[in-house]
Amino acid sequence: MLSDVGSLLDLGRDRHDWCLIWPDQEAAIRAYPGKRTLHVVEHSDRVGTSYSVATLTKPDLKSKLLNDRDRAKLTTILLNLNQQGIEIPEVTTELIDRALAARPLTVPERADRLLGFIGRDCQTIDERFVLRIAVNFFGALAWSESITTGERRYIWDHLMDVGWIKPPRDPNVHPSANCVITPAGHARIEELTMLQSVDGIPSSPSGHARVDARTAGAVSAQAFVAMWFHDSMNDVYDHAIEPAIKDAGYNPVRIDRIDFTNPITEEIEAQIRQSRFVVADVTHGDDGARGGVYLEAGRALEQDIPVIFTAERGTKPHFDISPYPHIFWNRDELPAFRAALTERITNLEELGPGPRLP
Repeated sequence: MLSDVGSLLDLGRDRHDWCLIWPDQEAAIRAYPGKRTLHVVEHSDRVGTSYSVATLTKPDLKSKLLNDRDRAKLTTILLNLNQQGIEIPEVTTELIDRALAARPLTVPERADRLLGFIGRDCQTIDERFVLRIAVNFFGALAWSESITTGERRYIWDHLMDVGWIKPPRDPNVHPSANCVITPAGHARIEELTMLQSVDGIPSSPSGHARVDARTAGAVSAQAFVAMWFHDSMNDVYDHAIEPAIKDAGYNPVRIDRIDFTNPITEEIEAQIRQSRFVVADVTHGDDGARGGVYLEAGRALEQDIPVIFTAERGTKPHFDISPYPHIFWNRDELPAFRAALTERITNLEELGPGPRLP
């Protein structure tokens, strides 16, 4: 990421060019001389923010972003980074790969983002939002992760259907390009602000107070990992379980790798409550099963938190969990295990809409 953003403002504009992510959209580009020669897109209406790309990374944009769906996912990541305070996020090869591996946003997630975009444009509670071409039009596409006008209109109609926006009173304006946020819509925006605060984005103390322990996991991007803490398992965690969870867009937490002051049993229960799902690896050594892993999986299941069971091939899970599907792995095939775990996470319907990492 660029650290000296202010120095960019003194550079002269090189040319009026095309957006590097959406090649059919114009964008102002400045060259930022350096070891990697960063090309800074001052602002792309289609991306919704400024961003930069190193010369060495530019070929990856063309060779890896082969369809608009991947471009839309990368756009979502850049918008998230910008909202987290990174004024000019840099598109790296790793960021492109993360976008390719990410799941598309669900319709409810896209609707929430579009509603938030509309809300940011309205300065008063009764102000009309107008979908202006080249400003709000492209921004609505970017924030709703839409690749066509039809997709954006579908999300817009969804907001109408649930009662969060409504057509303005003027009968001469088209309802697909103009709207007013309803009281229910403003309440939803406030709720989203509160939910985001639980996931690390600052909000009001009252927002935190409205989130109880039963719902914390539903609005979290955290995943709890229960497993045998033996040196022989470190490579499995470091090279498969941890990166698989991150590939799916979540933040893995292992109790022996975080700092805390509570008694460990209380901390484990608190971390499980705050998690969207649990990965429980029931691999064990010669001295038998890991009772703690089974206990933590049970704590999650009783709170309706999804659990994904994994184990080294040859492990015989306890009969109580035998009906649950398991992902069995071999130590010499960890990349395959990583891919399988990522796929299982992204296909978990129980997760529903909610935050995920950029």
